[in-house]
Amino acid sequence: MNSPLLLLAFALILPHVAGCAVAGPPPTIQIQADPSRLSFAIPEGRRGGDPRRDDTARAIGGLTGFQTVSLFNENEPGDADVIVRLKPGAFNWTIETISARGHRLLTTGVVGSYSFRQDIAKHLTAEFGPQTELYKRLMAAKSGGRQDAPTAAAAAPAPAAPVFRSDVEDPSFRLPEDETKFAVVVGVENYQAIPKAEHAARDVRAVKAHLMAAGYPERNIVTLVDQQAGKSALEKYLEAWLPRNTDERSTVLFYFSGHGAPDPEKGEAYLMPWDSDAKYTESTGYPVKRLYAKLNALKARRVLVAMDACFSGAGPRSVIGKGLRPLVSKVDDGGGSAGRVGALTASASDEMTGSDDASGHGLFTYHLLKALNARGGKATLKELFDTLSPKVRDAARRDNRDQTPQLVGDGRATL
Repeated sequence: MNSPLLLLAFALILPHVAGCAVAGPPPTIQIQADPSRLSFAIPEGRRGGDPRRDDTARAIGGLTGFQTVSLFNENEPGDADVIVRLKPGAFNWTIETISARGHRLLTTGVVGSYSFRQDIAKHLTAEFGPQTELYKRLMAAKSGGRQDAPTAAAAAPAPAAPVFRSDVEDPSFRLPEDETKFAVVVGVENYQAIPKAEHAARDVRAVKAHLMAAGYPERNIVTLVDQQAGKSALEKYLEAWLPRNTDERSTVLFYFSGHGAPDPEKGEAYLMPWDSDAKYTESTGYPVKRLYAKLNALKARRVLVAMDACFSGAGPRSVIGKGLRPLVSKVDDGGGSAGRVGALTASASDEMTGSDDASGHGLFTYHLLKALNARGGKATLKELFDTLSPKVRDAARRDNRDQTPQLVGDGRATL
């Protein structure tokens, strides 16, 4: 073979030989986080830990629009600002978010075993949306820690976050954990299609802290905030999770902070989930009568309810469809259906429920937690009611309105 033919043969064969060579390890990919945005490190490794095959972070980034990176080792979060931690349980997973800088616990929640990506996305959106205090605080810490010049977006002054002075964020008591105690705690502040219910998210966090101090195990507390608190989620946890997990020994508490609404035609009261529509209360709200019926059907030894909402169709914790008349004269708040359930509600059915803006809580929730602290975490509903009711009435009167908390059903039930 002469030399031109030999060169041609090598030219044709060499690419195929190179293609059969053993590939070296993939190059390390360095991800530079955008300094003007928060970055979330999402656990991967569900299918063997190969970053070329895992896509959880990418999927959650697509669902939220947030900046996400894959996390294979919690001690190596890269440039991420927030570490997401998942703990599998029997029926669902616990989600925790942790500051990558200070390793402080930021939020906790629950995600479903079969819808974990969607639920993680809902949790992150609810807790770290640009309108939240947590986002603003983390971004302020992030921009303060950078040595480089701020971007144009970061240079613009952010609106000052409100400063709340509250003495009910941290419980003043601690009782032994009791595995027979269960709670579903719901707070909807930022609704999908109806006005905001101010302070509801802060209410939920404080209530959960006090329930844990009162002996409710964290694994037995379902916490639903904003997007997590759609109508289907309320149905799932009230009508499936509670019956499946509780028995004759159990104590069950349901807490709701957010909007209530009346059905203008029937005059019945509804709790308004995140995805509710004030024009279609009957089909998108959760009836209070149904709530009491489902709770009464539980085998639990005692069942308690606390609702920081009102059903008059007016005020900061109630809504009604556009063009409909507020302050519906006769609203059935469901109290007649309470049965063996003991309930504390924020106001009479024809009144407005207000806020304690200094503390950043609903007025009813603030004084409920004050009363619980005063009692050292051990109190009947009647004792809590006797303590909080005059405080709420007096505060509302100073605001030139009436707000009269109600005790419904069995006041002897103990938290």
